[in-house]
Amino acid sequence: MSLKTTYTTFQQNAQHSDLPLLQDLQKFTKDDLKNPEVWHQAFAFLEHGTGLLPANNQEVFALYEMLFMGGLDFKASVYLDEADYNFHLDTVINVLEQLAIHFPVAYSQIAFQYREARGTRRDPEKMSIYLDKAIENKVELAVAVKGYLLYYGVILEKDEETGLHLLNSSDSVWNKLYRGYISINKGEMDDIPALIAALKETNDPLLKKNVLLFEGNYLDHTEQIEAAKSLYQQLVDTDEADFAMFRLGSIIFSQSEEPVAQEAAFELWKSAFERGTIEAANHLGYHSLPTDVDTGSVTQAIYWFELGNLYHSHFSAYRLALLYLYAPSVLDAKKGMYYLDQAIKNGSLDAMIEKAEILIEGALAEKNEQEAGELLKKAAEKKLPYAFNRLGYLYENGIVIADTPDLATALSHYEQAAALNFPTAINNAARFYRYGILGEPHQKKAQEYFEKGVALNSTYSMTELAFMYEDGTIEESYQKAFDLFNQAAGLDYPFAIHTAGTYLENGYHNQNPDPEAAFPYYLKGAELNYANCQFEVGRCYRFGTGIAENPDKALEYYLQAAEGGNAKAMVELGLCYEHEYGVEFDAQKAFDYMQQAADLGYYYGAYKLGYYYMHGLIEKDTEKALQWLEKAAEAGYPHAMIEIGDYYMYDYDQIDQADKAFGYYQKALEGEIVHEGLGLCYEYGIGVEANNSEAFKYYEMAANNNYVVAMYHTGRCYLNGLGVKENHEEAFRWFNEAAQSDNTSAQYYAGSLLLNGKGVTMNKEQGIEWLNKAAAEEHATAQFDLGNCYLMGDGVEESEDTAMYWFEKAADNGHERAMKLTGRKKGK
Repeated sequence: MSLKTTYTTFQQNAQHSDLPLLQDLQKFTKDDLKNPEVWHQAFAFLEHGTGLLPANNQEVFALYEMLFMGGLDFKASVYLDEADYNFHLDTVINVLEQLAIHFPVAYSQIAFQYREARGTRRDPEKMSIYLDKAIENKVELAVAVKGYLLYYGVILEKDEETGLHLLNSSDSVWNKLYRGYISINKGEMDDIPALIAALKETNDPLLKKNVLLFEGNYLDHTEQIEAAKSLYQQLVDTDEADFAMFRLGSIIFSQSEEPVAQEAAFELWKSAFERGTIEAANHLGYHSLPTDVDTGSVTQAIYWFELGNLYHSHFSAYRLALLYLYAPSVLDAKKGMYYLDQAIKNGSLDAMIEKAEILIEGALAEKNEQEAGELLKKAAEKKLPYAFNRLGYLYENGIVIADTPDLATALSHYEQAAALNFPTAINNAARFYRYGILGEPHQKKAQEYFEKGVALNSTYSMTELAFMYEDGTIEESYQKAFDLFNQAAGLDYPFAIHTAGTYLENGYHNQNPDPEAAFPYYLKGAELNYANCQFEVGRCYRFGTGIAENPDKALEYYLQAAEGGNAKAMVELGLCYEHEYGVEFDAQKAFDYMQQAADLGYYYGAYKLGYYYMHGLIEKDTEKALQWLEKAAEAGYPHAMIEIGDYYMYDYDQIDQADKAFGYYQKALEGEIVHEGLGLCYEYGIGVEANNSEAFKYYEMAANNNYVVAMYHTGRCYLNGLGVKENHEEAFRWFNEAAQSDNTSAQYYAGSLLLNGKGVTMNKEQGIEWLNKAAAEEHATAQFDLGNCYLMGDGVEESEDTAMYWFEKAADNGHERAMKLTGRKKGK
């Protein structure tokens, strides 16, 4: 049955009641009126009584107050369907217009009906007209309400000057109250307690309730939460004030996650919404969203958001748009764009921005850059910092707004957003001045902007300002740089955490390296899933840096970092499998990890991959080896150049292009890496004119850099006076050192010098030992000399059989004198 039909019956009952009107009006209690049906029945009696005015005027006005002053009129209509709602609103306004002839305050109530009306029934123009009628009839509440709405531009067009004029037109309690709200919103709290005390002197019940709500608002803003909670509870208990219900529910919800508390909060929000606090629907919708919107049910949230949207909540409309645009369970782009438009219509700047981004991207709706630009400009007109910053980006990159970059306009927009304390825009403006994007760098302005960003806790500003202290742009101060990195690290900025850890580990800021202090920083960054920090934690566990060595932990964190795309960690994992650190040798895994690092462009991964191909870790492929080694060489890695030089020097593929080696060795030298290759080139004139002095120079340089083969060649130069004055002591020193590192030729020479006491005190036993080691490695001359030792009993017991054994071995390896002794012929 329609409300119209039901209400007609109520009207008939009111008109034909056998009771005196006074008794009819007095039979409705406040609790009864919470029932929408009873409310409409009582309203029918109010309509009947209004028609009989001025008779029973006190009782009629009392019933009017009961019906409208506690939000019960809203509760009576909130869940009505569209047809019943329209009938309800038309009937209410019609009766109020009749009532206002006798009680002008009803004009303000008509204005409130148009302000709070749902959908298309909201009418700002009519609201303003009826407020003006109330003002003409000296209704003080109407003066204050219109002044406040104009001041903030709520529903009405914003006009601060006219709004303030109305609010200052008298010192009525209502004007004082609303002026007080403006002071609270501005953060001007000093005079509020005295104002509250003065306002509480009123005897008007409606004013008293509103003064207590004002006091609660003050307590909220000054973070006196428990006092606010107590006051709101009082208002809920005595007046069922809708805003008090809403705030009490919000406080309870924030203070406890217990199901009972959460349920109580939901009930308070529901009651608040039913009395007219639309924001409560937003809370009900938002907190009804499942933890995982992608997979959970959003039905309940949509229910509340749709009710909020019905009553012009731009937050609800915007949330509905987001759900329909992005939640997989209810995807509907058409609905999403509809609600986005509703939110924009209701004044949502977030919705303007969202739609602009969608129109720029062109995925969820047809691309429309012109409309996107207009939306961003409208949002900027509303002083939305994001819009200024976004426009700055578009102007900077010459997209959407303009066909070519307009850097001056971009900077202007960044600076407008920066003036509104938008951190990203502050960073962008600073970037323009720091790097001279618009012209010459202006480091002073850059510093000023970055310092402003630091004050707003911008981690980007902190790190950029730190860089300015690092490179001396402001002043060179590694301590100040560290302090800024450390400040950003405290805000969980992973890059800064890693950098602060690096400072601590190496002592850049205080010359006091402290790996133990650095490790917790790396660990914190790792817990934030920052791959660079995960790598550092793995490195620390691998090498016992700042923490005890732990192969399992090292591998664990290397793996995390590698999965996060850290190429260094991939390399380290490859090396672990190559060198059996914490795991068994696995050539394939070593190869695969190096391949991953190489594919990411990491030079060392490319080098190792080339090395694996060159030396056949899994397969030998010198063509692929050279491709990867060249990539590493192009990246400036000198060891790759050495490896390519060796390829040509030692002619792995028998292509007779040894001259090419010199160029690669020379490039490696420019990278401050030298090994025996350059010495060989100069000694034998490979790719360069022969020069023994240069040969010795490079042999010795490489030897001092711990290249074992170079140690051998350096010893050879000293032994034979090649490019340097003959010096047997130096010769032995270098041979002995190379021998210790298993260089076979050096082992032979060290043994020979020890046997003969050249350059070293004679020690035949040790000399024989070195000859044995070289001979075991098939060094032909060592085998021949060892045979001679056994033949002559030199340092060993004489033995012709053993002597012949070694002569035969030497002959097998092509030693000419051994071949003659054993009757061999060359080639046989």
